[in-house]
Amino acid sequence: MKKLILVFLGGLFMLSACNNAKNSKSDSEIADSTAKVNTELPQNFYKRLEGTIAGKPVVMHLQRLDGSIDGEYYYDGAWLNLTADTLVGKDSLILTENSFNDYYFNQNAKPPILTLKWNGSAFNGNWRSGDKTKTYPIALTEKYAEGSYAFTPGIYRDSVKAFADKPKTPTAEISFEYLQANANDESGVWLNNQLKKISGIKSTNMDRVPAFKKIADAYFADYKKEITEQQRTGPDRGYMEWMNYTNNSQQSILCNDDGFVVIDFLADTYTGGAHGYYSSLMYCLDVKEKKQMALSDIVKIDSNSLQNLLEKNLRNQYNIKAGDELNTVLFDNFLKPNNNFYFNKNGLAFMYNPYEVASYAQGQIVVFIPFAELKPYLTPGFSSRIGLK
Repeated sequence: MKKLILVFLGGLFMLSACNNAKNSKSDSEIADSTAKVNTELPQNFYKRLEGTIAGKPVVMHLQRLDGSIDGEYYYDGAWLNLTADTLVGKDSLILTENSFNDYYFNQNAKPPILTLKWNGSAFNGNWRSGDKTKTYPIALTEKYAEGSYAFTPGIYRDSVKAFADKPKTPTAEISFEYLQANANDESGVWLNNQLKKISGIKSTNMDRVPAFKKIADAYFADYKKEITEQQRTGPDRGYMEWMNYTNNSQQSILCNDDGFVVIDFLADTYTGGAHGYYSSLMYCLDVKEKKQMALSDIVKIDSNSLQNLLEKNLRNQYNIKAGDELNTVLFDNFLKPNNNFYFNKNGLAFMYNPYEVASYAQGQIVVFIPFAELKPYLTPGFSSRIGLK
């Protein structure tokens, strides 16, 4: 019996070898087909990318959700923002690069363009200056080093009509773009609980979808009450024209290193009037220590010294000349630190939302202070974690 089995196996081997010889071309084609499938970018994704642009080491965070692509990257300073409306083919992206001060203070600037092609584990491509005079190679690999975390983005959306029986009616819409940590260990559970809280979910024991539905139902109930109130005051007020309300939020990642995760929670609302309102709240999460960070976890500095550094870097980054007052850009002639801070490996930033220190038209004001200027004030534990010497 044993000999028969060996003979049978030998026959199978010879038959397999013959078939492989005959079908080697089709096998190769199948392998090529599989490779092509693997190079298609997922419909929704978050990718932490490491590599180089123009030979400089960079870290990039890229998210795609519901057809929208955005992200950030940094090399030796602050973040540069990336946006795109769609994929080019199934494996390629064209991204536009902007900084915060381009929004208002340099509107005529032609933004750089990044052209990226995905090979299944990495992007390769080119960075091109807005004036098309400079082109640099890009090489970025998806990588989650120790102390960084993988996430999956998701979305919940719902809407309600003001008048269900009317063909033309105002509506209220709500959406939550959220991140979910992939890990199921202690760090992943803690991260997911924090991400739920950031989105407004009070009970972390609830799953996201029923929790978002509960929030949406309360939002729609308030909307219906407002519609009823407007009807009482009379239809001549024209509320049908401006009661298309929206309430949207988005979670995105600005830092994912060394056991730290920094979340930008962007809320965008419209409740009538000339324009809506948007704001970003920054959440610096120390996953290793399981806590939301305070500024004192990063720097020990008196408020006057920090204000001086803020104002100095504001002038540099928004091109305010030494002889000009700060109120050529801001409401006031000073800029104080707030609690809306965040960081990467290069420095500490403060985010000021519209109307906080400047007009709505000027957008968000972000001031970045390099760690080289904060080095005497950095806490030893933080310096050690991010590898500063």
